[in-house]
Amino acid sequence: MIDTAPSRAAAQDATDRERSDAALKRTYDCDICVVGDDVAGLAIAIDLARRGREVILLTFAGTRPLPLDGILGPGFAMPTPTLVDRVGRHDAQELLILSAQASERALAFAHKAGVAVGPRGRLSVARPHAAEALICEHELRQELAPDTTVLVGAQDLAALLGTSTFTAGLGVVPAERVSPATLKVALEAEVLAAGVRTLPVDGSLAADLKGLRKYLTAARWRIRAFQVVITGPEAFARLGPKVAVLPRAPWVYGGFRLPGVEVPYAGMVEEAGLTGLRYHFDAGRLTLAAATATRVMTRVGAARVLRRHAAELYPVESSLADGAAGRLLPEPAGMPLVHEGERGVWYALAAAGDALSHGFLAGRLICGAIAEKDDRIALLQPFAAPPLTGWAGRVARFAGYWHVRLAARLHMDKIAVSAAPDAAVSAPDLIPEPDVAAEGARPSMPSPAPAAVPASPARPRRSVAAATSASRHAARAALHAASGWASGLAARAAAEPARRRRARPEQDEEVPPQNPRGA
Repeated sequence: MIDTAPSRAAAQDATDRERSDAALKRTYDCDICVVGDDVAGLAIAIDLARRGREVILLTFAGTRPLPLDGILGPGFAMPTPTLVDRVGRHDAQELLILSAQASERALAFAHKAGVAVGPRGRLSVARPHAAEALICEHELRQELAPDTTVLVGAQDLAALLGTSTFTAGLGVVPAERVSPATLKVALEAEVLAAGVRTLPVDGSLAADLKGLRKYLTAARWRIRAFQVVITGPEAFARLGPKVAVLPRAPWVYGGFRLPGVEVPYAGMVEEAGLTGLRYHFDAGRLTLAAATATRVMTRVGAARVLRRHAAELYPVESSLADGAAGRLLPEPAGMPLVHEGERGVWYALAAAGDALSHGFLAGRLICGAIAEKDDRIALLQPFAAPPLTGWAGRVARFAGYWHVRLAARLHMDKIAVSAAPDAAVSAPDLIPEPDVAAEGARPSMPSPAPAAVPASPARPRRSVAAATSASRHAARAALHAASGWASGLAARAAAEPARRRRARPEQDEEVPPQNPRGA
């Protein structure tokens, strides 16, 4: 006789475990579920709860903020001429006004909550190759949003920043530095005061967002909501690419101790362009972050990249980088991703540098669309499609990164060549003529050799410089072609669903019956 007692006991234990897990998994019903506890998610939860909605906020642990401070100020990373080309002058002006109102609202909240703000200032700087674009940016901003920018010349920049690397600057007003961690703590206190229920997400998170009721399921609970707001990079990463695509870009960040360097300007400094950097200087410490072409995996590699960028500004050859690391940060192509995807599902994702101001902007637009039927969120609909992801996105970004780098290097080489005197022409002028009076009546013999001596070593240098310039031009052209090819591939992929919808007949259209032959 076979003893089946152990097997029956194991089956009974498994059944009891399943029943206990089912009992622990509670179901919560709410009007709106906000997935993500970044600035936008917290602001949305506070505003909707104060309007009488039942809100559940899902929080994520382990998010690491950058050591760089945030900035509360108007504007977008996308250049204003590009913004006007995308949406027109009227909509671009309204977006700038909404951005200014969001920054004012954020500053008012910070002052009311007792969050320390400052030092004041947001300065967008450019090297010689991008100075003209920054001047055009200032002129257009003065037409659309007067008195929000101030143009700064090269001499004033050198006095403010203590470096002559940049030749043009654009100050954005009003703008204040603020610690993202401190501002988040104040928002979390307001969330508790507004009566929002918060649930931590420890493990995986599944979502079913297709029907009238949306379902979010974790290990120990399930949420049923009529509307869902997905905000912040952690929420995008947890829910996966089937729900929303997370555009990310490689960055490095860290700091240097420079006790012998004095910089009068303590606001945020941002370099215009794809390969730009962000930094601020406080009491002998330089904290900066910079974009890279590919992801930097090691701390030593991140410190090397940071030292190369910082050495172009201040003497940091002997300094050691503090807390150098590499990280993938969201980069939604210069404009925040704020839009409605499926019916009742809202998305909000801001770039890392503008997460604070754009978070309050996303909160205002999404809350207005939900509670007031405000349609101004449609102003950001043209930017709803995220940039390229996957291998095509990496190729396009790598090509674009080095295209800008080589263009800047070529521009600097042209300036150096035009400023340097021609050695073959200036060398004979430096040779003194023989003193005829000292040598009596003997005629001075012309010396034909000196004119040919400096000419021979100049030719190899010129040939090497010409070859280097030609190779850079070829590399830049190849990278530009690769970037255009990848962008065209993305445009075709984005237009494919629309083309299929146009080709497919309408489902609700009645097709008349066809008479059979001979009827």
